[in-house]
Amino acid sequence: MDIDYFLRTKYEENQVEGVLRTEELYKNISNTYLKHLFAVMHQSINGLLSFMQSKKNSNGHYNATESRELLRMIKLYEDMEYVLKSTPLAFKLEEKYDNMLKFCNGFLQESGGSEIPDDLPKFNIIEYDPIFYMSEIITVPSINNDNNFELKMIGEGSYAKVFRYRDEFYNKYFVLKRAKNDLNDKELERFKREFDVMNELKSPYVLEVHRYDEEKNEYYMEYADETLKKFIERNNSTLTIKRRRGIAMQIFKGFSYIHSKGYLHRDISFTNVLLQHYENDLTIVKISDFGLVKMKQSDLTSFGSEIKGSLNDSNLQIVGFGNYNMEYETFALTRLIYYVMTGRYNLENIKNQKVKDFVLKGISSNLDERYHSVAEMQQAFEVAFPISGY
Repeated sequence: MDIDYFLRTKYEENQVEGVLRTEELYKNISNTYLKHLFAVMHQSINGLLSFMQSKKNSNGHYNATESRELLRMIKLYEDMEYVLKSTPLAFKLEEKYDNMLKFCNGFLQESGGSEIPDDLPKFNIIEYDPIFYMSEIITVPSINNDNNFELKMIGEGSYAKVFRYRDEFYNKYFVLKRAKNDLNDKELERFKREFDVMNELKSPYVLEVHRYDEEKNEYYMEYADETLKKFIERNNSTLTIKRRRGIAMQIFKGFSYIHSKGYLHRDISFTNVLLQHYENDLTIVKISDFGLVKMKQSDLTSFGSEIKGSLNDSNLQIVGFGNYNMEYETFALTRLIYYVMTGRYNLENIKNQKVKDFVLKGISSNLDERYHSVAEMQQAFEVAFPISGY
């Protein structure tokens, strides 16, 4: 991509009249377009987050215009970060801002305004210091040497064992996923494909992977704090509707993104959705375990394959896992979202009629009656689980 053309286009889309209060903060940035964009984004994001805090303290509703504008700023930031990350113009955003934008991206709506979650972290804007910093290239000592870290096994599946370790250089936990030694060629290909798919997906709601070791058939990825199942079980009696909705909306955004890339997960479960916790009760959804992912033009699923995924439709045993489509994906998502909102596994004896309608459509025996997309499912969710309660 032509970086100069990319920045010039973004610059032309975001020119403002008058003097920017934040312009002086970025006077040392050599690229004129980037300097202007940082100043515009800094001033705009500060104003939008300040307005959000004031609305939380009044009626808890964030206006539609501001919702769209903040979503636009988040998209601009994500696009710039992705395009520039491997160039001399790579940059980073101040960590508190980065976490706050990820949180906001989980509940903001394009139309009708956005209900502000009760757990919105208190946020102090930075006015007189930069929030955007140019990345610096460093030479990491011992990068060509082997480091020995103690592994602790935290999980095991059909194809791999999962370990956690603490990297002393980075002073944080990472995960190592190692293929089992007895995998056949097809199983090993599926294991490698899981890494390739996750490496391609660029979303805050998909667990990030780092590097694949071809010799050892293992790869590294970020560590998440706990499974959705463990979190719900531990907090079910105290979780508010807004907190549950915040998690559900992140799940919708994550799977909508995955589907937009042409993939179906096929292994949706309470334990394959992970949660990363930050300070001030900020929680980010991380979708994991893409070992059964379905993509176009793939021959890795044979007819009669064992049906995995704890929330999958049992009828797949009859039609075959190779015939898995969007309507089976939304079947599992319906059960997942219901669990998030109620903490219940059992779908029987649902007393609220709107909730019952939401569930029955999602798990209908007639595939034509099911949800055909995440967007359609999300619309029904808004009716079944309104912010005011159900």
